[in-house]
Order: sequence, then C-alpha cells, then structure tokens
Amino acid sequence: MEKLANKKLFLFLIFIFLLVLFFIFKNKAVKLEKNEHTGVFFKKPFPLIKLNPKNNLIDPTSFLIIVENETSTNSFFSKLESRFGSIEGKMVKVSGELLTGNGARFIKISNEHEAVGVLENQNIYPSEQTKTKKINLDGKIIDLKCVTKNDFSMECFQENLYKGVIPALRILRNKENIDYLLKIEDYKLIDNYLKNNFETIVKIFGGYYYQNGFNVINLDSISNVK
Repeated sequence: MEKLANKKLFLFLIFIFLLVLFFIFKNKAVKLEKNEHTGVFFKKPFPLIKLNPKNNLIDPTSFLIIVENETSTNSFFSKLESRFGSIEGKMVKVSGELLTGNGARFIKISNEHEAVGVLENQNIYPSEQTKTKKINLDGKIIDLKCVTKNDFSMECFQENLYKGVIPALRILRNKENIDYLLKIEDYKLIDNYLKNNFETIVKIFGGYYYQNGFNVINLDSISNVK
C-alpha cells in the first residue's frame, strides 16, 4: 500500500510539473526567425507595417514596429524620411523578427536605415480609419511590449512608458482578449493609475476608432470600477 501511495504521489508531482511547463511556454513570447518581410508602412496609430499574405499569413496582418536600440520609433522613421522622403502608404521590405505572445503583435527591425527598403515610389495604399465615437470600457491597462515577454510587473511598465512603447486597455470578451491601443496626451492619467490602481480593473473613457488593423482609444480619463 505504501509503494502504491508513493507511486501515486510521484505521478501527481510529474503531472503538476508538466502543467507548469505548459503554462510557461504557452504564455512565453513567440519569436520567429529574423526574415525579410514585405508590407505597407503606416505611421498611425503608431508606426506599423501591414504584412501581406505572402508572409505566410492567412490575411493581411498589422504589426507594431520596434526598432533595435532606439528609444523612439517615431524619431527613427522621421530621420529615415528626411533622407528618402515620405514612405507613408508605400510597400516596403524590412528585415525583422516577428514577436507574438499573449495576443500582442510586434516586428523588431534593425536600427540601420538601410534595413528598410522602399519598393514603390507612390503612396498608393490609403490609410484606413473609422469615425471616432465616445466609448467607455472596463479592463486592465497593460504594456504590450512587457506582455510579449510575459512580464506584468510595474517595473517593466514604467521602464517602457516614456520610451514611446504603447500601453493598451485589455478586455475579456467571449473568452478572448481584445486590446485597445491608448493614445495619451496627459501622462498624469497613467501616473495616477500606476500609483493607485495598477493591475486592477479600471474604467476607460475616450474616443474610439479602428485604424490600420488596430483598435484605438484617445484616452480622456480613467476611473475606478465600483
């Protein structure tokens, strides 16, 4: 009987160990190999590239751009356009690494301007945006870059906040996480959130629109959920 009990305990511990490993790898950021990708570049709501189906994607999918060793993605592309002219709405080729995990979508590219190649001279792809409407939603404010690393700490959030990395409101709808990128003018709203409501469900008020593959909210205010 004692041997049987020990065997059951051993099997139970193995099961728990495998279960923990499963959740670790499930939530870990998925890194695809650095390859060349073609797609259309847009500046708004934040610098992004909409990859076309030739990139082994079922549908055109938008990825927010992270630039290696750059604190500001906007600054990188401003310098690039000062040399080569506007690339808004143009087909481009970039060498980068797709980062996905926990629902976030990024492409990490080199900080060398030569790593971005413009394939067309004309801005022939129009930016898409729906009309803005007032909205209020309950959810958690997250840092998408931290999410890809499975790091939900305040330290990671604060480290990225003033580097131009995009915070988002994440809501759970029909058992699926949906993210709304937050456009912020008054960063005191986020400072107060970090001090008083970090990792809690809050209510967001603002102007909602859909732009180039992403849900976006122009943030007006944040309040507690009662």
